[in-house]
Amino acid sequence: MVSICFGQNKVLNSIEKDIDKGKSKDALKQLFKINSTTFSREDLGYYFFLIAKSYSKENNDVKAIENYLIAKKQYLKANVLGKAMDINLNIASLLVSYKDNTQKHQFYLKEYMNYAMATKKDSIILKGYVQMASLKINEKEAQESLSHFRKAIVLNKKVKSKKLESKIYNNLAVLFSDVLYKPDSSLYYLNKDNLLLHQQKSPNPNYICYNLMNQASNYSQLHQYKKAISLLHQADKIKLIEYEKVNKENINNFLYLNYKDAKNLDKALFHLEIANKYHDSLNTEQQNIAINNFDTKYKTKEKELENLQLKTNIKINNAVLYLMISILCIVLIIGILGYKNIIKKKKIAEQEKLIGIQKIEKILKDQELNDIDLMLESQEKERQNIANELHDNLGSMLATLKLNFQNLKRQNESVSQRENNLYQKTDDLLEEAYQKVRNIAHLKNLGVIGNQGLLVAVNKMAEKMSVLERLKINVIPFGLTERLENTIEVTLFRMIQELCTNIIKHSKATEVNIYLTQGTPTEINIIIEDNGKGFDPKKLVSKSGIGLKNMEKKVEQMGGTFTIDSILTKGTSIIIDLPL
Repeated sequence: MVSICFGQNKVLNSIEKDIDKGKSKDALKQLFKINSTTFSREDLGYYFFLIAKSYSKENNDVKAIENYLIAKKQYLKANVLGKAMDINLNIASLLVSYKDNTQKHQFYLKEYMNYAMATKKDSIILKGYVQMASLKINEKEAQESLSHFRKAIVLNKKVKSKKLESKIYNNLAVLFSDVLYKPDSSLYYLNKDNLLLHQQKSPNPNYICYNLMNQASNYSQLHQYKKAISLLHQADKIKLIEYEKVNKENINNFLYLNYKDAKNLDKALFHLEIANKYHDSLNTEQQNIAINNFDTKYKTKEKELENLQLKTNIKINNAVLYLMISILCIVLIIGILGYKNIIKKKKIAEQEKLIGIQKIEKILKDQELNDIDLMLESQEKERQNIANELHDNLGSMLATLKLNFQNLKRQNESVSQRENNLYQKTDDLLEEAYQKVRNIAHLKNLGVIGNQGLLVAVNKMAEKMSVLERLKINVIPFGLTERLENTIEVTLFRMIQELCTNIIKHSKATEVNIYLTQGTPTEINIIIEDNGKGFDPKKLVSKSGIGLKNMEKKVEQMGGTFTIDSILTKGTSIIIDLPL
């Protein structure tokens, strides 16, 4: 068992190295080929962390956040709290880049810092300070960012992390250059970062190149074009390990701008041409290969014709030979076409048979889905009827009964203390019964009505279902800024309501998290997780309500996926991915 886990870690570590080298697409292909069913909880967390990291490199932030959340959950189940909290820093850095972000990243930063302070470990607290400072590099929070960087510098004197020290200096340089517009201060920290890079045994050449380019940018702001050009030429000489052509193009574009500002138009045009050549180099290389191949084939054919003319003096024999070859080719082509026609007819017959089977299966599936739709519709109508009946009839009756009882009590003012207590107890029971009927009516009728929308309805449901010191239901939205189509909102709400009802009935959970994520206008992701006793998904039995199997079929009908992740004593997560 130990050797198996070691083998898994070795493969995953190798894939992470590929991701760091810029091979994120290849990494995703390798990860999706791995059978992760035998992984331990910790290895499973590492597996989803690498998927999230690859998606982040490919700028697919929605998928990255989704997989980071799954990885965090697996680490928490494995009781690897440090790695789970480190993921919070990754999620925060992704959330802060969204335009509609309303400080959602602060939730994850705060959770990390609470954990860091509880550990009282300087290295963990230092990472939090550096990340908070880096995420506040903007005009509004510049001074707060600078304050956190200074705290990090002081703390790092104890920790002595060269990697974090380099990150602090580099990001401080960006803060002074791009936000505070102090190129001299920026250069001061870039020079300190440059010293750290050259102290390493094997410094990353790309980082050295970026440092030189950032220095050149600051000198350009100071109108010291000669110094900027010198640094850019140094950067141009560095042999990069990744993104070579892109960086070469950027360096030459920057050289063009600096030579242009320095009034050296000849060299400016020279480097502009080089930048354009790097831009078009990929297409040019492919075209040159194609031209060379064509030229070689043409010359070879021409030589063959010349040799044939020199060796052949009997034109009649050549003509007869060509004629026979032509006839043979025609016969061969006819034979091949006839054979292909037979094969094609056979394939068409098989396809028609397969299409017939698929049509029958589709009819059966459509019928099953129609039954589910009718069931959901009838349940919705039944809820409305029960709610209306409770609110309009039984609620009114209880209210009237309470008023009549209170009048009766006032008419019998000279009653004994015992009878008065009996009156008061009966009045309290009537009030409690009325409130329970009212709450049940509201809960049954808690749909997506009018201008409320899905998010408001889910928040109200969570508030109604939460029980003080026994069950807490948290709703964590992301990107859900606009209303969805009403039928979709109703369907999703009923599913969430049914799942929460199942949690209350069966899971013995004390906390439930509902994640509503809409990263793009074309898809929505819902994750409902609890810390209850869990169950075996293979032994599902739908006794009442919508039922998990019916939910899964309904989601598939809508073009989405429905995933259950549950282990006994470890809680349950249900993930719904749905296109809009």
